[in-house]
Amino acid sequence: MVRKWIRRVCLAVIFVCLVIAAKDAFSLYREEKGFDEIWRQAYHMPKEAKRNRDEAGGVDLDALRALNPQCVGYISIKDTPLSYPVMQTDEAGGMFYLTHAFDRSYHGNGTPFLDMRCDIEKPSDNLIVYGHNTRNTKMFSCLRFYQEREYFEKHPIVRFDHENGGEYEIFAVLFSSLSEQENRDIFQMIERDPGEPEQWEQFLEYLAQHSLYDTGVKAETEDKILTLSTCYRPIDNGRVLVFAKKIEN
Repeated sequence: MVRKWIRRVCLAVIFVCLVIAAKDAFSLYREEKGFDEIWRQAYHMPKEAKRNRDEAGGVDLDALRALNPQCVGYISIKDTPLSYPVMQTDEAGGMFYLTHAFDRSYHGNGTPFLDMRCDIEKPSDNLIVYGHNTRNTKMFSCLRFYQEREYFEKHPIVRFDHENGGEYEIFAVLFSSLSEQENRDIFQMIERDPGEPEQWEQFLEYLAQHSLYDTGVKAETEDKILTLSTCYRPIDNGRVLVFAKKIEN
């Protein structure tokens, strides 16, 4: 009798777990399908087109803003799952899209977003974009693969389409802990201080010295910088930080 009861309880627990897992999987599937449609509208692609396809031209920011005026651009890395709109708001201390989808509905995976201190129109000297590191390789999870130089060699370019955007060449990759002050200071480097030019030089020098490997790409003080940030659980309060400089035509 007791064994039957235990068996039934175990089966009930397994059933509930499967229902929750199925619900989460469907939610993720629905969100990704939504991002597919956003991409098609942003780049005027046919219905059957897949995200991050090479044929995509310039982004239609007006089309994105018509869907959500808080969208400031679109970011992608060729031949990776990273292909998403980028949002910006001061709601919830700038963290609203950490837990919300493009349509502002709640979703644990959120939507990549620009640091609220950054000026996308100017643009700021360093644009910082945040995204989740998920277990299913969506959002910014592919950034963790940059710990291998071979991955960098296959994917050296980040495309960030915005008013003054374009392609950015990766020059440094850091796996760091925000428990250390010097790593937290990185997130304060958004604008150059004309009165203290050596501060920006020290910032770039720090990135070069602490990069996991020598990329062969050097950032100069006049370069516009793009920083991609995602969490990294194996390190206490860890972050994967990918730094790229804008390629000027």
